[in-house]
Amino acid sequence: MPGHPYLSDDELTLLSELFQEASAQSYLTLPLQLDKEAAPLIKQASGIELRLTLGEAVLTFPVLRSAVSCEQSPAQLSTPHIISHGGQPRSWRLPAPQHIHVKHANGKPLAAEIRDLSINGMRLLSRRALFSSTTHSKSPRQHTLLLTVGEETLRCVVTLVREHKGPAFWMSAVKFELNEEDQQTLLAFVFEGFLAQIKKQAPAAPVV
Repeated sequence: MPGHPYLSDDELTLLSELFQEASAQSYLTLPLQLDKEAAPLIKQASGIELRLTLGEAVLTFPVLRSAVSCEQSPAQLSTPHIISHGGQPRSWRLPAPQHIHVKHANGKPLAAEIRDLSINGMRLLSRRALFSSTTHSKSPRQHTLLLTVGEETLRCVVTLVREHKGPAFWMSAVKFELNEEDQQTLLAFVFEGFLAQIKKQAPAAPVV
């Protein structure tokens, strides 16, 4: 019986191999056949995607246009967007992400823990309010924060969506915007976290 509620062992292996570090040995070839009559449609398409549905998660892999335009080269998939369809569709959230830190724009650490992270927002747990009150202003509260992912530093414009004060903590939900390059870095980070979650649910190898 598979260790994942939605995927077989073979599907788990396929997903783990589908996106690896870029090297000649790490690519997985997926042979696909398509009616030749559809060739003009592909050339005119503004975008091509491969979608994988895994339970409540939908992964959308954009196909690189340069690969599609060259008939002799296999098409290549870029980092996927992950949408969770549990209840209301939204970007998949990576719980308690590791190896990522939040800092103020001046580089000082933000006194908060990332509870979960998506490609366009996160929830922060702290002992006090993170963002100053703007009672007399109707405009959203925006701040510039830094996300450090390994050796990369991503600058994001953060907007407070809501906050909740508990007995001994504050929970702040924020959304943010990134430039295109930083967005791709965060996409890859979240996808790696998604794969790690899948691997945790995979059955352990039997002891011989």
